[in-house]
Amino acid sequence: MQNTKRIVNIGFVALAAVVGYFVLQVTDTLWGVFRFHAPQDLPFTPAQLIGVVAGVIVFILVKRNNRIVQFCDEVVAELAKVTWPPKKETLLSTVVVSIMVGICALILFCFDTLWGTLVKLLYQ
Repeated sequence: MQNTKRIVNIGFVALAAVVGYFVLQVTDTLWGVFRFHAPQDLPFTPAQLIGVVAGVIVFILVKRNNRIVQFCDEVVAELAKVTWPPKKETLLSTVVVSIMVGICALILFCFDTLWGTLVKLLYQ
């Protein structure tokens, strides 16, 4: 159960980091478009501060919402019950799918070439 909590918390931190980075990029873009003045003596830009604050707020809101935490705990618990295929079976399935995609691409290439030739002959 403790491992589940750790995985969920890592996911929440990752979500907060992604949201913080997105907000940082949007704020930095808007800051440049509207040409707001930024103090030069700060070790960070206002956009970075806003992005970090947004990330922290998202983390706190998600962490305090019991429904979200319970849902994520249940998802991780269900994923732990999944029986994953062995490496050999996965590799074999990948090879089969790759060969089938190649065959389908070859068939489509032949039909496209044939159709293109017929169209050129009819409309020339």
